[in-house]
Amino acid sequence: MAKVTIDVSLPAHKYKEMYQGSVKYLVAKSRDGRMIQLPLLSFQRFVTHKGVYGAFEVEFDENRKLVNINKIL
Repeated sequence: MAKVTIDVSLPAHKYKEMYQGSVKYLVAKSRDGRMIQLPLLSFQRFVTHKGVYGAFEVEFDENRKLVNINKIL
């Protein structure tokens, strides 16, 4: 399985706008320089009153399908 690390800084009001609107994906640049597109709903469990912030380890299978997202402390 492939793993990448991304840093997310998404204020609550922006997340809410994206969630309520037509935006369905978060596009982020991994720490190794790759651009990845992830379903916005995948971050729902990490949303706080401030938004979504932090470093995340993203796992993909051999077909580049999302397997798991974990927040890194």
